[in-house]
Amino acid sequence: MAQEAATRRAVLPGLAVTVVAAAAGYAVAGSSSAADAKPATAAANGGGTAPGAQGVLAQLADVPQNGGLVLRDSGIVLTRDGGDNVQGFSAVCTHQGCTVSSVAQGQIICPCHGSRFDAATGQPVAGPARKQLPPVNVSVRDGAVFGA
Repeated sequence: MAQEAATRRAVLPGLAVTVVAAAAGYAVAGSSSAADAKPATAAANGGGTAPGAQGVLAQLADVPQNGGLVLRDSGIVLTRDGGDNVQGFSAVCTHQGCTVSSVAQGQIICPCHGSRFDAATGQPVAGPARKQLPPVNVSVRDGAVFGA
């Protein structure tokens, strides 16, 4: 019986500390900006909708041929074929909402979990992402790429 009492005495203070810490963590997290509502495109496992952008997004010369350009401020990735055809996609990975980091060898690359997307279509080609990057309407006029 003495063994059992010593065990209870050891466990109860630890349990009390755990309950108090959990309550404090809940209070801090609830008032944190991390608890604020996020746009649909930032949701984990959700593709959300593509960002809508208007005006000049980039100069055509800034989007490498057979490559691309990630526009972090607008949440858009622009890709370009060997000519002047430019595609726009959401820069938010459809796996868990990370921002893609680059375009290389015909693929849009997400650094978080290794997802890769076809630069021409936005379709996933590797990694855990299963949904394509939502397309963004863009057009090329007078040497600039515009959001539509």
